[in-house]
Amino acid sequence: LAHGELTPARYALERALTLFRPARVAARYGEIRRPDPRSATLILRDLAVRVRDLSGADREQALAILARPTEYDTDLDPDSYSTTEATPVCGTNVCVHYVTSTSDAVSSTDTTPANGVPDYVDQALDVFDAEVWGEEVTTLGYRPPKSDITSMNDGTSSADPTGAKFDVYLANLGDKGLYGYCTTDDPHLQGGYFFFDMSAYCVVDNNYTEPVFGAHSPLENLEVTAAHEFFHAIQFAYDAFEDQWLLEATATWMEDEVYTDVDDNLQYLVTGPLAKPSIPLDKGGQCCHVYGDWIFFRYLSEEFSTGLMRSIWHNADGSSDTDGAGPDGVGRDDYSIQAISRVLRSRGGFRARFAQFGWMNRIARVPGVYDEGPANHYPQSPLTASPMKLSKSKPSRSRSITLKHQTSAYYEFKRGSGVGRRAKLKVAFSLPSTSTGAAASALVFKKTGAVSAFTLGIPKSGDGTIKFGFGKTVSKIDIVLSNGSNRYKNCFAKTTPYACSGVSRDDHHTYELTGRIA
Repeated sequence: LAHGELTPARYALERALTLFRPARVAARYGEIRRPDPRSATLILRDLAVRVRDLSGADREQALAILARPTEYDTDLDPDSYSTTEATPVCGTNVCVHYVTSTSDAVSSTDTTPANGVPDYVDQALDVFDAEVWGEEVTTLGYRPPKSDITSMNDGTSSADPTGAKFDVYLANLGDKGLYGYCTTDDPHLQGGYFFFDMSAYCVVDNNYTEPVFGAHSPLENLEVTAAHEFFHAIQFAYDAFEDQWLLEATATWMEDEVYTDVDDNLQYLVTGPLAKPSIPLDKGGQCCHVYGDWIFFRYLSEEFSTGLMRSIWHNADGSSDTDGAGPDGVGRDDYSIQAISRVLRSRGGFRARFAQFGWMNRIARVPGVYDEGPANHYPQSPLTASPMKLSKSKPSRSRSITLKHQTSAYYEFKRGSGVGRRAKLKVAFSLPSTSTGAAASALVFKKTGAVSAFTLGIPKSGDGTIKFGFGKTVSKIDIVLSNGSNRYKNCFAKTTPYACSGVSRDDHHTYELTGRIA
């Protein structure tokens, strides 16, 4: 791809094949990186948005991969059933499709209730129809997935004569290292449609018993996968073309909103901004950083409300149907950071909120900083440099760094010998203009264990000073520098892993600070 040997569309096709037939792709291109088990939806999304750029056999292959398991074309579609499905089981809003033979079959156990339907099918229907749809659509108020009745195969059956209900397919994904995925076979993908909303369907594992699924029970794996993947189907009803990081981060955030006790998303904290604050928040294209970004949305929903998240997606809406009542014009169609920034304008602004997020992450292990999950499961954002000990003989220390957009840096001043009981710490800043997103915060740690947080009033110029008590009751003072830039250039003209595929305007400014005993 980098050398022009593959077009982006052909690359997307080959990348999709790595989900199901990695050996075939490796035979053509050599060693390949296997996808993360949770990345199938976005890999297939990338293929879906490029179908119109393919032709001939490549286009036929792409459409087959995006087709439902019931298309029965195991040669072109490596995740299709190889046998006829049983009669689907439907609830109020969802139909579950399954087979009773081949490796995709569900267990035939039928005891609770003994109703002629395998227990796992009943369980999957309850999870998707009552619990996940009930929470995400009915309670939280998100737009339901877009109707798929225009698709060639819309799931029509005797249980759903109109094909209007949302379709979930059970298949053996564990042998491919996949949890589940939602994708689209919307005919609008092939061109002639000028909006970004698409219908969707989901495929999840037929038992969740393989070793790849880790420490959680089969039911817990089904639950959090359903909550995550179904929210992708909801996202597609707003904008299936949205920035990768927003799609994955908010879907991972949603897992905990539906199933608060499973805590599967805590595993991604070590890949996100808590543990890796030098990676921009909006950076996509990496295995797991985008999943770790869910903590930013946890911060926003705890600081304000869960309704804030729905407002973000309302701003990101690129559909032809803004109220669910039929075509009435396109939504605002903001890209990820743009949608978030618009919501935060009346809540202090993106710069201030990102700065608060930065200092909270330094004390994330303190009980009560984040409400979700045990505090000891949270990594603490690491120091950017070794602690600076100030003493009578070395009363001053300085640091300098170039911060990328939506990243933070952490510096620590500690008391050394000869520092009096009434000493002050004077910190001088030389930061970029606040218009670039520059901000600074401080955490004062007392020997009693108490921590006080301060958002520093940096002038527009970025230069300023502040004093803190640095006497014997203080154990250390941390200074947090944040680049909360939300400004981009060349949006949609470049191919970068950042928001709007653009380039940040504020990645090359220098941040300087000097701490001195006063």
